[in-house]
Amino acid sequence: MAMTDRSKALPKMSTSLAKTLGHRNFDPEKFANSISAQSDGDKDLQENRQRIQALGDETAQILKKQVYHNYQQFIDTAKEISFLEGEMFQLNHILTEQKHLMEQMTSMFASKGSDDLAKDDGAKQQADKEQEQRKVMSALHSKLDGCANILEVPERFLVHDGDVVELDTDSFSPMGKIHLFLFNDCVMVTTWVPARRGSTVAGKYKFQVLWEFDTVAVVNARDVGQKKVPAKTVKNAFKVLMFPDARMFQCENAKEKREWLEIMDATKRDFLNQKDKKADPPTLPVPISPLNAYNPFAELEVPSSPDHAVADNSSTQDERLHVDWLQEMPEDLDVYIAQRNFEQAVDLIGKTKTFLADIPDSPAKSEVETKLINRCDQLVEVLSRELRTSPDRSLRGGPRVVRRPVLLLIKLQEISKACDLFLTNRSSAMAYAVRQLRTEGSLSLYISKLCKVFFSNLEETAREFRQAFDKLQGCYSSFVVWSCQEISGFVDIFSQQVFGRNAEITEVAECVQNAQAHCSKLHGLGLDLNFQLNNLLMPSILSVLTGHKQKIIDATKLRNSEEVWKPSNMVTPQATEKLIDDMFRLGVKDFENYCYDGCYVRLTGSTIAFTRAIVSHVDSAVKMLLREIEIHILAGIVDIMRSYTEFTAGSIRSESGRQEKAKLIRENAAFVADSLMPLLEAKIQKKIHQSPRQFSRLRKEFIKEISS
Repeated sequence: MAMTDRSKALPKMSTSLAKTLGHRNFDPEKFANSISAQSDGDKDLQENRQRIQALGDETAQILKKQVYHNYQQFIDTAKEISFLEGEMFQLNHILTEQKHLMEQMTSMFASKGSDDLAKDDGAKQQADKEQEQRKVMSALHSKLDGCANILEVPERFLVHDGDVVELDTDSFSPMGKIHLFLFNDCVMVTTWVPARRGSTVAGKYKFQVLWEFDTVAVVNARDVGQKKVPAKTVKNAFKVLMFPDARMFQCENAKEKREWLEIMDATKRDFLNQKDKKADPPTLPVPISPLNAYNPFAELEVPSSPDHAVADNSSTQDERLHVDWLQEMPEDLDVYIAQRNFEQAVDLIGKTKTFLADIPDSPAKSEVETKLINRCDQLVEVLSRELRTSPDRSLRGGPRVVRRPVLLLIKLQEISKACDLFLTNRSSAMAYAVRQLRTEGSLSLYISKLCKVFFSNLEETAREFRQAFDKLQGCYSSFVVWSCQEISGFVDIFSQQVFGRNAEITEVAECVQNAQAHCSKLHGLGLDLNFQLNNLLMPSILSVLTGHKQKIIDATKLRNSEEVWKPSNMVTPQATEKLIDDMFRLGVKDFENYCYDGCYVRLTGSTIAFTRAIVSHVDSAVKMLLREIEIHILAGIVDIMRSYTEFTAGSIRSESGRQEKAKLIRENAAFVADSLMPLLEAKIQKKIHQSPRQFSRLRKEFIKEISS
């Protein structure tokens, strides 16, 4: 967007200033000099600076808004460019095929119109060409080290060679200078031979690797350019694909790259055509009877031996193996894999397997099956790499991102690998999601986010697993084992945050209840992991409740040692009302009956503190109560209550001579026996669906002692 267009959207700024700055022939130095000449002092310069800065800020805001409004168009444009890139690659492939087809047709028509003299000249030229090829191959013996046996193949000759730079396929960084030799049946990779002082010997190469044309595919590599990152700039490069790896080479210019691609493609096609011709069985002449040798009307005699019938049948089967689509199958699979058309590759593999299943075993069939197996392994490796991608990508799209490679691996009968890679991918995604959570803030808030992220991802994984492996019942055991392992990892993180930082008992209970509630939501998918979760949390829960019980008992003993048995003075009626509200929230409904004169309570401070402590403990224990540790938890509650009842009963007996104190002690005891203990018993009974016997027995004994 030009500055003149932006000036229309800047009503607050000077239009003349915007037009001046947006002029095509704007000169910053002249503009600065003119402002300096017209200004009277620093104040004018500061004002002009503020005007320009404000104009720049508003222009930046307008640009941001325009980018935001057109963001979807940017995404659509990028998709269209990617789609066009794939179409251009396919179009290039089609044009190359048509070019070779036209060349073959031209050479065919030219050969038909040639006379005997041209044939003789062609034979002579072919002989000269073969002689020249032999000379070149013999000269290569002195230039190449470590490949003498490779150069001694009789029908092998050099087609093309040249220097290229090998690039890393991931970072695109140069790895070294390479010299490629293209023969009529293979590609040889060599390196320069270093001299003693580190320099290279001119014309001297060392053998590195040899690739047969049957096992490689040469594809174009699109240019990649990033101005800010020069190391990521790739131009004039092509890839050589071989199972299970790929190597990238960069040419000096586009012309050299195009020359390499065309020559290698043509050479590979010639090699495959010659190989197919050699694979065809030679046609033997049919013997003619001597009696009919000079009879033009006699029929040819065909031997009817069993061996001849078997040969005819074998010839028929070999002809079925030479259909066009089957011969082009390896190259088509290489192209599909390079273009990431995995569905078409899987369909072609299935079609080929179905076709070969009806053909008897033969050397030609074994050769086709070997090529098919190599391409299947290569496709499986590529799909496996799709499932090993970064977990943040899987997290943004959920488990549906990996649905495509998983389904394709299942079609290729790689069920076990698909299951393992899918679950491994989801483990990485869930671990990445948990690492993204920040531990700042309250503990309950963090645990709530942790449970939501973990169990929602687990639920999505279960749904996607059911959809992908619905008819494969044998994989569900792997999913159950994986779920138990993930729960174990979740409990480790959960315990470290909840049980390892001395948090309040109420906060710990809230976190445990939150985790159990999220885990129970998985029951709708047929996945019950509550037992596993509770079994892992049980030791920590018991330890926390035992520690909190001991703290309450110690605090109660300390307050009892300092007890003077006096009514509590809340000083102000407002404080009394607040205390009544607090007790009402704890469940003590009749606490108001123990208040008098506006700000006095007929309960001591130790009794009020004990009430708050034990109600909080029971509420937390009920939230975290498990059947396996129910007896221990109830015994702990009884121990806490007994620490108070024993002291109160002893105080009644010791203060029996003081009527006022004895009356106050009995009122405190009555509050505990008639209000507090029934409340606690009701909370426990609601959770365990039966009356706690030990607690009920303790209440009866306490009532009996204070009544006597």
